[in-house]
Amino acid sequence: MKHLVLLTGHFPQQKRRSSLLWVTEALLQMGWHITHVTVGYSWLSRLRRDRRLHALDSPPRPGSWQLQPRHRWIFHYAPLHPFSTRRPLMDQMLAPLHQIFPAYWKRHLRAPLAQADLVLVESGAPVMLAPLLRRLSTRARLIYRVNDDIRLLNAPAFLCQYEKDHAPLFDRISTASPHLAAQFHGLAPVTIDPMGVPLDRLHNMARSPYGDRAKFEAVCAGSTQLDIAALLCIAKARPSWRLHVLGRLKAAPPKCPNLIFHGEQDFDATLAFIKHADIGLAPYLDRPGVEYQTTNSNRILLYRYFGLPILGPERLCHGSVPSVIGYGDPNFWQRCETWDRQPEDIPDWSELARRLVE
Repeated sequence: MKHLVLLTGHFPQQKRRSSLLWVTEALLQMGWHITHVTVGYSWLSRLRRDRRLHALDSPPRPGSWQLQPRHRWIFHYAPLHPFSTRRPLMDQMLAPLHQIFPAYWKRHLRAPLAQADLVLVESGAPVMLAPLLRRLSTRARLIYRVNDDIRLLNAPAFLCQYEKDHAPLFDRISTASPHLAAQFHGLAPVTIDPMGVPLDRLHNMARSPYGDRAKFEAVCAGSTQLDIAALLCIAKARPSWRLHVLGRLKAAPPKCPNLIFHGEQDFDATLAFIKHADIGLAPYLDRPGVEYQTTNSNRILLYRYFGLPILGPERLCHGSVPSVIGYGDPNFWQRCETWDRQPEDIPDWSELARRLVE
């Protein structure tokens, strides 16, 4: 039996299904043993009421838990985790203190890494553990799966530097985005491995959640890097649209009669909102680097699968996804409202799972 150790900031039981949760589900079906290690949290996370902890119905309990016969979950609060004070000089001064993070995880990772055939590290705090993983997993292959540009997730500068410094420790760097791949050119072997969708789940005829429909139902199926101001502008400019936002928010949302915030939803509920929508919203903060979301965003992949027009910042319009319509297009309202659905063929998550373990 092959053993995979996954290091990620996500929880296996969370409502929002991130890409590597689908991948591990596929690998379990392929007969792999999975040790899912959730890292990037400390007791400071609890004190600050880190909103990521709200991904679960109740606070996660530290320990090692057997979820299925071949699926184990490890979670602990480290004394400190990599975070930014949003003051570069302060972050730089605190960087040495953050070495507590890999030092703490050493004893918890020694046993699972000793059995590992493959160690899969997701972008974010887990990359800081790369030297430790390399030392403790001498026979395993190490893959760094770059699902996000961590610079856009407010990572401290020292973590961004570690990402570059530690890249040569990996046997392979995998990403779906050519934009992200270019950042690692010459540092390690890089492969483009597309994201997917759970095809077997998408064939279910989920009931429409919209009830008495507005003239146009628009959905924003996620709150990562969310530009609330852009959403508010769209809602006020188009009263015939009803906008539905799914996901956790950092602060109380604005009040607007046709802008509805539903909070975190499970996958089937999210799927119903997307499947029966007229327009897919991708209101990412318009910052340099956000281009990668056209290939890496789970919500955009589902919009593309169902053939929705996708409205977002101009940076997303770089030709690879024709269904993306930028705010800068002088006819973007008309294009969204007269769009003929153009469903795309998107691979199943099992394809990415196979590519990662081949």
